[in-house]
Amino acid sequence: MLLTTFVICFSLFRFSLAAYSLQDDYSGSNFLSGFTFFTDADPTAGYVDYVDGQSSGLFSQSSGSVKLSVDSSNVASGRGRQSVRLTSKASYNHALIVIDIGHMPGNICGVWPAFWTTGPNWPSSGEIDIVEGVSKQTTNKMTLHSDPGCSMNGKDCQGSTGCSVDAGPYGSNINTAGGAVYALEWTSDGMSIWGWSGGGAPSDATGDNPDPSGWGSPTASFQSGSSCQVDTFFKDQQIIFDTTFCGVWAGDSWPSTAGCSSLAATCQEYVQNNPSAFKDAYWTINSLKVYTNGDGSSSSGPTTGNTDTSNSVANPVPASQVPVNPVPSTVAEVSVPATTAAPPVVNPVPTRVQQGGGNQWGGGGRGGRGGPPKKVKRRVRGRHMKHLIIETSDQVRDEQGQSVILEAGVPELGEKLHI
Repeated sequence: MLLTTFVICFSLFRFSLAAYSLQDDYSGSNFLSGFTFFTDADPTAGYVDYVDGQSSGLFSQSSGSVKLSVDSSNVASGRGRQSVRLTSKASYNHALIVIDIGHMPGNICGVWPAFWTTGPNWPSSGEIDIVEGVSKQTTNKMTLHSDPGCSMNGKDCQGSTGCSVDAGPYGSNINTAGGAVYALEWTSDGMSIWGWSGGGAPSDATGDNPDPSGWGSPTASFQSGSSCQVDTFFKDQQIIFDTTFCGVWAGDSWPSTAGCSSLAATCQEYVQNNPSAFKDAYWTINSLKVYTNGDGSSSSGPTTGNTDTSNSVANPVPASQVPVNPVPSTVAEVSVPATTAAPPVVNPVPTRVQQGGGNQWGGGGRGGRGGPPKKVKRRVRGRHMKHLIIETSDQVRDEQGQSVILEAGVPELGEKLHI
């Protein structure tokens, strides 16, 4: 009798945790009140000029939906083709995030759209890529990025490489089907992502009280365990939308991308000179909602200004100087041009990176300021590529303007560095 009572109570307890209630609704007219426009240089070395969506006309609202566009009328110049990148003012710890996508950038050469979340001081607080891909990719790539020490599904989630699952609707497939719904459930037990297109989402998925326990198997599952405790590696996540071009993924994969490489010698050349090709490179968001289930672990806090803390770089190395084929990679070789110009470094302070299997760069320097010199060696892939700049024969700095002391000494100008 006591055992039966316990089982019944436990089952009710589990059900109560599965039942979510709405915390933040970013749908329609509520959208801009919860997001800010990121207008700094692209951290991924993309050929893109992120602008204020309202003043540029690339952000609009109609019939309860939000549209995020790119410039498809003008030959690009300067930093690149104009686009928008938005970051939520609130950050979250455990949540159910559900987005109803009416349209997303299609399978267009040179385009790199993403709907994702990230925490401060990348990668120490983690990153969750919910919808992401490049160019002619037809299947969604869902990826976790973390500090060293986290493995999921037999894959190392560390740094820029991350651990991925390729599945679910993406790009033009979503648009042809009339839209898609994606849902991320993040608990102490792990991350689960569902993706449904063409009206296939459960009826409660976008309602007031969704219950993922009735949704069947997720499209991607990253479960917490001895190889990775989710609460240790993922925290304080902000929601981000962006559409960039070329950069360290779409740009570097250009020579090997069928149907794209024949259009122009480089990704940048194509994106710059073919504005009409990007008429379909826009997002339409029917709704975006964040739910909590009463476990007391979700938090949010509106902030002001440019809140995107994910590796904002003041002076990124041009995409043309980024090494080829970073997806995926082990150790990349980066040529440091002798002509690279760099602003003066004010009070440079060495940053710390653990040696061997230690921390990778990201978000203003892993490990904080101070400590011993960093060993310049790391794996690279995707949105978090970093570079070294040789200033003089005895001064090296990273993109954050911080001093770097090389283990093997300072190389000659123009010498290749292994990072």
